[in-house]
Amino acid sequence: MKKPKPIQWLQSVRNHRGVYRFGGPWAQAVLYSVPWINAVILFVLLFFYHERVAISPGIIFDLPPAPLREGSHTGLTALMFAVTQESMSREEALVFFDDERYLVEDDDQMAKLAEQVRKRFNNSSSRDFLLLADKRVKHGDIMRFVNILRNAGVSKVNVAEKPE
Repeated sequence: MKKPKPIQWLQSVRNHRGVYRFGGPWAQAVLYSVPWINAVILFVLLFFYHERVAISPGIIFDLPPAPLREGSHTGLTALMFAVTQESMSREEALVFFDDERYLVEDDDQMAKLAEQVRKRFNNSSSRDFLLLADKRVKHGDIMRFVNILRNAGVSKVNVAEKPE
């Protein structure tokens, strides 16, 4: 019995065996560029989406529709205003609470203030705090004081402008 002779492929077919090519050169160029186009579109979309969702530290305030002086229950009250030191020619924020003065930039004094607030809250049922701040007080000083109050156990802070 004679052995069958293997099929002989053309040289061009042997070089591309197992490779499927669709269409002409233009179709192949488009097909090769599709993953790169998708990557560019995805990068652009993520870039624009990231700009909107950037998380920044801070506290979110839900502002009431009525003026602050219309009525909120006050538990404890502190007065904050800015003073100018003549020797340093810059403003510093001071907090007056329970007839004592606290400098906002001093960590030791802020720790004493937090302890004083904790002691006062142990004796009261309300966890509300009223902060009357002067117009000249920097926003960062108010935020630092609100964070200290939060750590001391205050649940609600009413920030209002100090009446003249």
